[in-house]
Amino acid sequence: MEIEYSDRNSRRSKVYIAVGIIVALLVAATVFIALQASGLTQDEEVVMRDVVVALREIPSRKPIEEGDVSMRSIPADATNETAFASVDEVLGRVTGVPVATGQLLTRNMLASTTEGQAFSILEPGTEFDPEGPDLRAVSVSVPDERAVAGTLQPGQIVDLIVTMAINPEIGQSPEEAEATTQQYLPGPSTKVTLQAMTILARNGAVYILRTDLATAEKVTELTAAGGQFSMVLRPDQDDRTAETEGSTIDRLIEEFGFPVPLPPEFTEGAASR
Repeated sequence: MEIEYSDRNSRRSKVYIAVGIIVALLVAATVFIALQASGLTQDEEVVMRDVVVALREIPSRKPIEEGDVSMRSIPADATNETAFASVDEVLGRVTGVPVATGQLLTRNMLASTTEGQAFSILEPGTEFDPEGPDLRAVSVSVPDERAVAGTLQPGQIVDLIVTMAINPEIGQSPEEAEATTQQYLPGPSTKVTLQAMTILARNGAVYILRTDLATAEKVTELTAAGGQFSMVLRPDQDDRTAETEGSTIDRLIEEFGFPVPLPPEFTEGAASR
């Protein structure tokens, strides 16, 4: 029995193939149009930006040297808009925070706002607030033996203690002074005056402290009156205000029971020898 060949199946296959090709072309055209609409088919040029990066770790409060930084070209975006664009802009400036290797250097990382200046009155990254306190920098001279053996560094927080020579008779009439000396004696008096002051910079025994304008006036007056300053270091985490009574010689004698010297008593025979 012979099977009669029919070209009906062949024509049907050709129709299927043609329909498949047409569908594939429609899909390709749709994808191409979508890509064009999204801009993915356009060869856009990537905008690059030259920025300053750290070649090695830079500690806080360290002047930036040539070997610390270098230039690098990276794609420009909003995350690097504030980065420095020239090494010359950062050389000699002092960091306000530690900088990691490879990190971009931005303006809020530096402690000084002026090249060659070792400190900034404002905290790194803090903007000036016209409604805020009248922040100032004031200097005091404190020898090493009264400044934690000279180990204090910028960025540390200290309390300022002042010892003043007090004369209770000043400004009194002779009669008032006579009555006063029966109760009070001239002598040194020591008291913590200012607390939680930040050291901005140091030059030997001269320390620059952050304070407000009114407090700077008081520091200047204490200096003019002959006050001797001592600085004591406090923990960074301690922001409390301590209450103290101050100290004078008579209080120390009473508190610790120091014996008070008396005039020696001589016998008549011992005095004649």
